[in-house]
Amino acid sequence: MPAIISVAKSACVLFTGIAAVFSALQIDYPTAIANATATATAIPTSSATFNTELQKSSRLTLKISQIRFSPDSKSLAVLSGDRHLSNWPVAGGNPTASTFIASIPLTCLEWTSTGESLYVGTSKSQVLFCDPKTLDINFRIHSENEIVHQINNVGQPESLLSFGNSVNSLGKLIQGTPTLWHNDIHSSLKNIPDLHYTCMSRQQDTGLFAFGSSTGEIILVDLFSNTEPIILAKVESSIDCLKWSGKNLIATSEGTLHLIDSSKNQAIKSLQVSAKPIRHIEISNDEKTLFMAAGSETVQVRDAVSGNIICKLASINEMVSTIALSPDGKTLAVGTCQGHVTFWDTSDFQIKSIIPAGINLTPESLK
Repeated sequence: MPAIISVAKSACVLFTGIAAVFSALQIDYPTAIANATATATAIPTSSATFNTELQKSSRLTLKISQIRFSPDSKSLAVLSGDRHLSNWPVAGGNPTASTFIASIPLTCLEWTSTGESLYVGTSKSQVLFCDPKTLDINFRIHSENEIVHQINNVGQPESLLSFGNSVNSLGKLIQGTPTLWHNDIHSSLKNIPDLHYTCMSRQQDTGLFAFGSSTGEIILVDLFSNTEPIILAKVESSIDCLKWSGKNLIATSEGTLHLIDSSKNQAIKSLQVSAKPIRHIEISNDEKTLFMAAGSETVQVRDAVSGNIICKLASINEMVSTIALSPDGKTLAVGTCQGHVTFWDTSDFQIKSIIPAGINLTPESLK
């Protein structure tokens, strides 16, 4: 035990020193700050804890708002706050690119299917197309939605699906219809029910999209066919998150997991797992493990079949704001409200590295 405490203290001192160097703009990010293994307790927690007394400073931190892995799993795009954008190598090291976009608030991220460009949603009726190597804005497209809440690529070049809020004639925000941008043309989805949509998810093999609504409906849409959208299922409360698991769909609503059979258009299992909304969920490539964030300092790792908890992942005792699983399934990225992103190895639940992607990021510090 003394040896473990000594290692933790050493990690704390190392991390604090790195944060100080970063604030002076002499950046040398860690490739591995801490390692931790799930312990054999009733609800095990994998963690690396830092002494909070050594972290007291006047530095500004930005919440990690969204993170997205590139299709090849080698890069992670990070949105910190609503202005700062960075791209990090998953293998470790300094960011490939970092930029502060002062002129327009940013809302969401998505990679193109090839990884050659990065889509960035805004709250000013625009979607930006950025070069991931430099984060320069190559061009902008007008969005039918004033505030773009979510973007998904649709598996075709220069095509994307988005939804968000529009503005009516009185200048008030209203719910907009999901919009497809394809071949330089915007078009609203045909015959989709007029609902307040909260989330969407694309099935990789079929290209089908599922949309969740604030009234509990889950709508299934085939973008490039003449088939009518169908109501896949309906639950009693707002859909917080959707994620495909093979041909089944997992929906979260008020802390409950709903497993939905898309071939039978019905929910086949529901499991209450949290007292708080589950707004972020990822599923391992073998469809056996769930990773969930539900408004706490840990990520729950659960068995996808039984729903039983396997362990909890906690890196530096900071509130989890978002998570993302790499396409190859080997790395789980966990962003926090205090500006850090932890890379977890999904094979053994050990920490690969922690990057300060949202620390000391101001227009002045980036000049």
